[in-house]
Amino acid sequence: MTKAEIISKTLREMGPFPLENEPPFSEEPDDEEIVIAELEERLPDDLDIKTCEDFRHLNVECCDICHGHYAHYEMSVIDLPDGGKAWVCGPVKRAIYPQKYRNVQH
Repeated sequence: MTKAEIISKTLREMGPFPLENEPPFSEEPDDEEIVIAELEERLPDDLDIKTCEDFRHLNVECCDICHGHYAHYEMSVIDLPDGGKAWVCGPVKRAIYPQKYRNVQH
């Protein structure tokens, strides 16, 4: 997936954002703007970023906390053994690198 596709997918999965009662072009960012800004900063510009769906073969159940309303904070960008990048939740990250995260619970 591309960075833009991951941002779009994350916003969809987080559900509808509450309507803000602020004037247009307010200096105060709304929830959706905060999520987009955080993802823009955290996600790499690589053209092909793998996501949890790419690792279904590991038979790991994704974490609702990571994929929930705070995905922009809870998900992680990791370096893959093949040199690529992935945007994954805790259980998938631990399945990819079991030795590294052996004692970490999420």
